[in-house]
Amino acid sequence: MNKLFKSIISIIGLSMAFAGCVGDFDDMNTDPNNPTPGSVDPKFQLIFIQGRGIPYANQWQQIDQLMISTFCEYSANDGLSASDYNIDARYVDNIWELTYTVLTNANSLIRANESNPVHNNVVQMARIWKAYAMLRLTNCMGDVPYSEAANDIDQPKYDTQKDIYYTIFEELKDAVNKLDESAANNVGSYDLIYGGDATKWKKFANSIRLRMAVRISDVDAAKAKTEAAAAISAGVFSSDADAAFLTQGEDKFAQNPIYYHKGSSVLHMSTAYKRLVEGIGGQAWPTAADREANKNITEVILTAKNAPAVVDPRAPIHFEPAGIIESPATPSMNGNWDGTDPGHVASGVGAAMDNGQFVSDFSKIGPWYYETIDRKYPLFKYSELCFLKAIAIQLGLTSGDAKTEYEAGVRSSMTELGVPESKIANYLASTSPNYYGTTAKYDDVTGTNNTPMDKILTQKYIAQFQECSFETWADHRQFHKPTLMPFASVSSSVFNMNPSDQANNTPNAYIKRIYYPSSEYTVNEANVKEAEKRMGGSNSIQNNLWWDVN
Repeated sequence: MNKLFKSIISIIGLSMAFAGCVGDFDDMNTDPNNPTPGSVDPKFQLIFIQGRGIPYANQWQQIDQLMISTFCEYSANDGLSASDYNIDARYVDNIWELTYTVLTNANSLIRANESNPVHNNVVQMARIWKAYAMLRLTNCMGDVPYSEAANDIDQPKYDTQKDIYYTIFEELKDAVNKLDESAANNVGSYDLIYGGDATKWKKFANSIRLRMAVRISDVDAAKAKTEAAAAISAGVFSSDADAAFLTQGEDKFAQNPIYYHKGSSVLHMSTAYKRLVEGIGGQAWPTAADREANKNITEVILTAKNAPAVVDPRAPIHFEPAGIIESPATPSMNGNWDGTDPGHVASGVGAAMDNGQFVSDFSKIGPWYYETIDRKYPLFKYSELCFLKAIAIQLGLTSGDAKTEYEAGVRSSMTELGVPESKIANYLASTSPNYYGTTAKYDDVTGTNNTPMDKILTQKYIAQFQECSFETWADHRQFHKPTLMPFASVSSSVFNMNPSDQANNTPNAYIKRIYYPSSEYTVNEANVKEAEKRMGGSNSIQNNLWWDVN
């Protein structure tokens, strides 16, 4: 597999060449030393576009760890992060350019091979993967180029988010219908997600359809209900074995991004996260006996300072105390297991925040995440699928037992981190609340912030910790659950914080979208300005997306 990952680098030049000349194929000679897309096995392009979906760790740190995860409030106030909503333009450029690299090369692969039955399955895999990537972008920005993008049009129109969703629903349905489970697997390890398994790709596509259906449920309930029922009927994930993970490797360009940046001053616990996990589930802070039962609990956890007496059993695995792989600025804070309130800015990496504290004095992401160089990167977990089904049932999009799906989601998430079944059962039976009043027992709805939707979305938030943050951010914008914390301060140049919204923790106290990259106002000005008009009249990060109704 390491050799395979190294081969990606040599393929990039070829693939990018495809991307730059999609309108000139007819004029090319069939020189074997200058291959065209149709003359190259498409599996080489497939591995490239998958690798660009979760890119080289430096880019992914900027996109995910310093931007999206900051919005989710898993982590807070890391140096160079968007901790006051003032987003570094490089982070915006990265997600835009990477998405359109995937789209351009996917379209090249599809056009060159869609009429060749030998390559039918790889074509459908590319269609599903580009849908995954484009949904991620539109859920960040709203209206974006899609139907005309990467189709030899210099200034593609911006499709409405509704049109993008409707188009992708049909594309995924068609790709599932065309995937041939009986065909020979001619992709193999060049498919970094499922190794060419057509059956699992079908389930992946259908699960994405369910994710989309839930996402549009507030704005287009009839369509959501139709699509949710169709996705489940066609076959979504049925176990952890179906979940989508991207294979990682030892090469610099393929390492797990958190491993790559384990020594960086990033991914420090937010107080918002701690409030959600402390108390819930009724399980005591880990002891030596717990460590014997689950080796994912480290020795240093047992003696952590400021740890809650009762905590979700995943939390001591998510975060380790301060001072393990990064020295705290304040020596007495060594061993501190605590979070920092989101919205405090430091002048630079390692500098004091505007409240006088240092981010290095707070808990940092744990070794389960950073110790393994080739730990697979989660794209869509089975736990998320279970929670989506529970939400769909609660919203009346489909029938079923929401409690069963909810408990299956919790069990999948905890099992992934080695939590013993006995502890899971006790957790699910507990009425011990977190800071806001949410409990783990599904049937316990006493008190505040303890409805079935509060429970489902709190558990979905915990299960999607850090690496599935795009969906967590979308969940919070749509449902405003679980309860997070308005940033203590924001940059007035980009965000107009109403003091009443901040004090009352309203939806308007939070960022709604990422702005369009500045380059679009040079190369595609008319179309980007037309999109602005549809989305509130400006490029503001406070404008709602189509599916975000309040």
